Amino acid sequence: MKIKDKPDFKTKPKPVTFVPDDSVRKALDAMCEKNIGSVIIVHPDQKVAGIVTERDMMIRMLGQNRNPDTTKISEIMSTNIRTANEDDNLVDWMHTMSSERFRHLPVVDTQGRLVSMMSQGDFVAHTFPDLYEALRQDLKGRLGRGFQIALIVFAVLTLGLIAFEL
Repeated sequence: MKIKDKPDFKTKPKPVTFVPDDSVRKALDAMCEKNIGSVIIVHPDQKVAGIVTERDMMIRMLGQNRNPDTTKISEIMSTNIRTANEDDNLVDWMHTMSSERFRHLPVVDTQGRLVSMMSQGDFVAHTFPDLYEALRQDLKGRLGRGFQIALIVFAVLTLGLIAFEL
């Protein structure tokens, strides 16, 4: 499935964005107010310049005792980030994010302009029902009909013994 075909892709709120010259205070306030873990930094053409995450705030702001009112976002943002195209495969990115250990993925259109933001939570929320169903079908196939009948017989006998004891 393509990222843009994810059921909630079009209804997700637009990512919170800032420009490199904005103050860290603006980003910090927005992250606190909206209870989000990252903001995207964009150029005027909406192409991704970087990302500021909670970790960036901890390490590059608090850890260096900087003033958020006078520090520019460009001074603390991460610039070596991955972006997905909205036509990319959803599961491929889930694996990439897990193996490379990052939680936020800006999604861009074919011109490279920011259109959405995905988090690991978004991927898990989408894939968990599918994963559960695949596991259920796999167990059903592995255990077979004979095991299911034996399990029912065992349950009936167990209930019968319990009822007999009462």
